[in-house]
Amino acid sequence: MVMERKLFFLFIIAFLSACSRSQEAVVARVGKAVITESEFQRKLVEVAPNYQNYVLTPLGRKQFLEVLIREKLILQASHMDGVAASPEFKDRIQTLRREEERKLAEARDYLLTRLWMEKLRKRGILKVTEEDIADYFKKHPVEVRARHILLPTAEEAETVVKRIRAGASFAVLAAKESLDADTAEDGGKMRPALFGEIVPELEVVFKMQVGELGGPVRSNLGYHVILKESQMRPALERVKDRIRNILEKKKLDEHLKSVQSSIPVEVVDAQFK
Repeated sequence: MVMERKLFFLFIIAFLSACSRSQEAVVARVGKAVITESEFQRKLVEVAPNYQNYVLTPLGRKQFLEVLIREKLILQASHMDGVAASPEFKDRIQTLRREEERKLAEARDYLLTRLWMEKLRKRGILKVTEEDIADYFKKHPVEVRARHILLPTAEEAETVVKRIRAGASFAVLAAKESLDADTAEDGGKMRPALFGEIVPELEVVFKMQVGELGGPVRSNLGYHVILKESQMRPALERVKDRIRNILEKKKLDEHLKSVQSSIPVEVVDAQFK
């Protein structure tokens, strides 16, 4: 019996010791708030790289703790002054919460899309073989570089074409007139493109001669004026992944046609009909 009691007390001591070790170590207390060791280490990692060596020294760690204490003091003082209960604070928190909810919803949609695409790949629906890539490259072996100016009306596009033919700089007009903000600041310069990487209406550029000015070309975005700057045949290895993406997108579009039959789509806003 005595031996059993000793073993029991040893067990209790060991258990309490384990519990105390499992509790997070407190580095400092500031009013009702605490700075734990894990919080200290987490904040330490966030320090700018050029200060990392300093804050790892004993003096640097002490000064860094003083910074964290100051932050906690400010928070405690703000609570004592009633800021947390103010309408302005509550309104801003609601705004932040809505923004975080929006970001979370976007992240959720992205993850759902990514996982669904992976599922389609596993099922072979989006399968693209090396032969598919080679065949596509054989049919569309060139990469073009071009500039464009996007305008709201055909009349404005015609005017821009006339000005360029009269000697105006394409790049300058693109910077001033184009609705495509992404390319306008670079004089209308588009990314080097393979057939299938740009909107279908602009694929006319693959039939144009180098240096040729084309347009207006109508798309869902507006009216385009196009200048073909160069054309080359890239190495297949360099563009293989891009071709795979083009072919995957085509297969996805085909699959979506079958899916859409069970998911009704209705454009409600009259301006988009």
